[in-house]
Amino acid sequence: MYGQIFFGSLLLAFCAVVYIVCLTVTAVSLERLFGHHKPPYAFKHATLLLGAIVVAIVFGHTIVVWLWSSVFLLSGALPNMEESVYFTLVTYTTLGYGDLTLDESFRVFGTMAAITGLLNFGLSTAFLAAIVLKILPGLKAQ
Repeated sequence: MYGQIFFGSLLLAFCAVVYIVCLTVTAVSLERLFGHHKPPYAFKHATLLLGAIVVAIVFGHTIVVWLWSSVFLLSGALPNMEESVYFTLVTYTTLGYGDLTLDESFRVFGTMAAITGLLNFGLSTAFLAAIVLKILPGLKAQ
């Protein structure tokens, strides 16, 4: 059990760093791209900015799901990539259907995927909310 916690924590931390880097690269890139545009933002600029952020968020979640899926597959916790991706998506989003479960030797490790999802969805929400609060109050219709 302690090994599952240790390795699960390592993967969780690695995935958090990957996700944070994805969001940071997005923020820096968008600041360079749109930095000369100050509020109030034109509708098209606000739409492009929010669209780019949503794409980056989805991309970041996708990377993390593939990382967890690959580890589940390579560790032998799941027999093939299809089941591994499905299990990871259901666990990462905390849906937890229960139709596919891990062996006892991987259960604690598997819960770390759910914790990773909770953390990353929280980061996504905070990131998106901060951007929306910055963009929308100054939005001018055109």
